[in-house]
Amino acid sequence: MEVGALASLHFKLDKIHSSRNARPLHIFSVFPKIDLRAITNVARDAGVDATITNIGQKVYELTIISARKWRHAYGSLIDHGRIWNMLIRTVESPTVAGNIAERWLDRMYPAVCRSYVRSSDLLDILDGLSNIEGSKLEMRSYVLRAHDSPETVKNWKKDKPYSRREIERNIQRERKLLEAINFIFHVEQTYFHVRIQTDGHFVFYQGGQYCFTNFQRLILSKFNEVALMTHNFFSNRERRMVDGEAKISRIILEPARKLGKIDFESLSSHLRAKYSTAVLHSGNPWLLLNIIDRGDGSSFDLHGYPSKIQVVPFNRASPESLMRLIYAIYELFPLIKIKEKM
Repeated sequence: MEVGALASLHFKLDKIHSSRNARPLHIFSVFPKIDLRAITNVARDAGVDATITNIGQKVYELTIISARKWRHAYGSLIDHGRIWNMLIRTVESPTVAGNIAERWLDRMYPAVCRSYVRSSDLLDILDGLSNIEGSKLEMRSYVLRAHDSPETVKNWKKDKPYSRREIERNIQRERKLLEAINFIFHVEQTYFHVRIQTDGHFVFYQGGQYCFTNFQRLILSKFNEVALMTHNFFSNRERRMVDGEAKISRIILEPARKLGKIDFESLSSHLRAKYSTAVLHSGNPWLLLNIIDRGDGSSFDLHGYPSKIQVVPFNRASPESLMRLIYAIYELFPLIKIKEKM
């Protein structure tokens, strides 16, 4: 039944998006902390609404309704177990569909959490595509963003080959976060046009024969794998007692340059807008910040030094909350790197 439902959905999306009049489809890769049967009640408690109907094992019809009850979007949900893919449209404009889904997900946290990957992970996916024999990767644009300024769209010259090195040079020069990449991928006798983002939001435009099926196989499934590895990396980081001693799993981030008082003030302000925070020390040469996630109660200490930022999880520290916190730090310091391998 599962294979039939998935195959039917893929066939339907292949047909829709191989049409010239296809409207963009918004896709979200998310982590659930609830059973699907609870989604309606959880949504209602969060001030939004949702209806869900099983059409085959692991495949569901989904309607989400925003806090403004007259605005809704619809589509499908594919349950991969630890990760879900939400495929969303609306009777209004495609942009509205994306906005409704993003605001709905904001309300649903921590029951449903967005997935996050690094900018380098997006480039790894493109590297893999560019290495497929007989394929063509046609870059359209990519988006760089800093937390305190509008996004910068970098258009790619038509027929210019994809170059990871050039994109990374621009990231280094502008000191901004690579947030999204827009491209067309040609493989065999077909193609697809898509935008992918670090926060697990995809926009699928259109393509040729088997376009969505190939997108799911070559990109969406790969992104899900990386998102799950990231989730695993941030799991089981809570402080716990082992043989009478506290075991701490710190996350150490290394900036591309020395940090100073202005950087720490910006970091405090940036995190204050997203979390409940208490500044325990602020000045030269370091910062000590206590952070509490208002959504799920996870708590952390953040130590800022000129050459590193250290995040120390407490007794309650969910991987979803930790992912969001690290991504928030990336927003401020796009070139910062995690010391440990993910």
